[in-house]
Amino acid sequence: MTAKDELFRAEDQAWTELHELVHAVDAAAAGGAYSDDWTVKDLLAHIACWQAEAASILCQIREGTFAGWEEDDDAVNARYLEATRDLVLDDVLVQLHAARNRMLEELDVLPEDKLAGDAADWFRGSAQEHYRDHVSGLRKALDR
Repeated sequence: MTAKDELFRAEDQAWTELHELVHAVDAAAAGGAYSDDWTVKDLLAHIACWQAEAASILCQIREGTFAGWEEDDDAVNARYLEATRDLVLDDVLVQLHAARNRMLEELDVLPEDKLAGDAADWFRGSAQEHYRDHVSGLRKALDR
């Protein structure tokens, strides 16, 4: 199994767990609190935004234009929240699935020799590790 195959496998396992919860989100649950500052819908938009960011970074790595990440993650999260807060659940779900698909496509076309380092870290951090960071909180929010 190649390193890329392993990334795909780990992402798919984590996505399956997250997606089971996402599938349970309806309009009422979407407006429920995930945290003090975020609704469930905000969380799903947050995940989609980081998937889209990872797709962009993987593309830059593939093209040899990635110059590193110097953004403050909290500031980026605040910008994402502001940009997506007014979206309806259906639009957030479309973005979540589209961003994931784009991220997976970028990983798929990334040459193996460019996978080490930043590429694998960005993928894991925006995919399986990120999903797992939020599964427990999402489960609790949906149980309320």
